[in-house]
Amino acid sequence: MSSFVEGRNAVTEALRGEVPVSAVLIAKGLEGEPISRIRALAAERGVPVRPVARRTLDERSVRGAHQGVMAEVSTFEYTPLAEVLRATEGRERSLLIALDHITDEGNLGAVVRSAEVAGADGVIIPKARSAAVGAVAHKTSAGAVSYLPVIREPNLVRALERCKEEGYWIAGASGAASQSVWDAPLDGRIVLVLGSEGAGLSRLAERACDFLVGLPVAGRVDSLNVAQAATVLAFEWVRRGADRR
Repeated sequence: MSSFVEGRNAVTEALRGEVPVSAVLIAKGLEGEPISRIRALAAERGVPVRPVARRTLDERSVRGAHQGVMAEVSTFEYTPLAEVLRATEGRERSLLIALDHITDEGNLGAVVRSAEVAGADGVIIPKARSAAVGAVAHKTSAGAVSYLPVIREPNLVRALERCKEEGYWIAGASGAASQSVWDAPLDGRIVLVLGSEGAGLSRLAERACDFLVGLPVAGRVDSLNVAQAATVLAFEWVRRGADRR
């Protein structure tokens, strides 16, 4: 099976990474940078470049934001949790981000982007009632899904329990938390769990957490977008590590 990655940055990162690209589609007459760079990267990997009518891209685009470039790729391959846990075994510091039924693929991609920039080791999502990695996630992650493991588990709570067995502390993001991001123990081996856009953490996911952490709110809007919240929490973990150097 195949799907499409759309947008210049996303296609560039797919070609640079290990994404199995079978063809690059470029709107007829489109030249200049970064199109020439995309052509060069495709040539290096032996990927054919096909000129197509822009309406062909419009028809295949999910959000109409292809910027004249799309890449045909094999269906995204998720990374087994066991593989990530083996890779992080024995590390004093490691960050994983778990998403409790995030249904917006754009948010999923944005979280993956922030996680990759923060130096996280992976993002965990459940198989059911959750966005999967597709063209939108490739684009909103700016290609980060090409580099950061995304783990898709049949049971998120069991995945969290498995992480606990490997020395991770589970921190749930919640507006009802008694600890703020500045005071919570966000250091060492941490799994950050963020809930769905509307309902927040599910009851079972919240019960699996070792502690809850909240973001202080000074304005009239009572919460951040899930991807924005993930960024703040992830970079507080980054800051704690920098302070120890």
